[in-house]
Amino acid sequence: MRTHFALSQTELADFLGISRALLANVEAGRRTLPYSALQRLFVLLRWMPAPGGEGPAAPEFTAEPTAAPDLPDRDELSYRRLYVQAAIAKIKLELMGRGRRQQTYARRHWALQVLRTGLATTTAPTAPALLKMWQIAAPHPEEDMLWLRLLAKDAADAPEPLTATERALRTARLRGLEAERTALDELLGAAPAPA
Repeated sequence: MRTHFALSQTELADFLGISRALLANVEAGRRTLPYSALQRLFVLLRWMPAPGGEGPAAPEFTAEPTAAPDLPDRDELSYRRLYVQAAIAKIKLELMGRGRRQQTYARRHWALQVLRTGLATTTAPTAPALLKMWQIAAPHPEEDMLWLRLLAKDAADAPEPLTATERALRTARLRGLEAERTALDELLGAAPAPA
């Protein structure tokens, strides 16, 4: 009966007023239908074909569509392609930008450590070549440390580079979008132009 009417277990169970699990057990031969469900089953049984019922025989159904297939809507495909193209561009920019930022990010954090120590030092250098530069330099420890705190804040506010997992996920998403764009291009080539 389920096959004849193309019903799922859940759909038939809902009609019979029982749970899907009970219907599965009935179909497996482990349980019997309650009387009220059996009465409901006879309602559908009547519409089965003869000899058990008085319903029509089911026609032959094939996997191939019998009517002309629906043609895709070119405008919808074009809109989706534009959306996909924009998403591809966004991910590419993010991967490229965050990739370049990787070096800057690492260098900035290293520089903050070096400068934090260096700018706090007010003693003259010991290297003779640097001593001459030091004499004309004008260190201002308070201003220098304020500048360093602002630099550290900017570094903390900057977006972190992508982790290896984030990069892999974005790359996978990019490949999926590129495949979708290719499929849309093919469909747009096959779809008729709007009238």
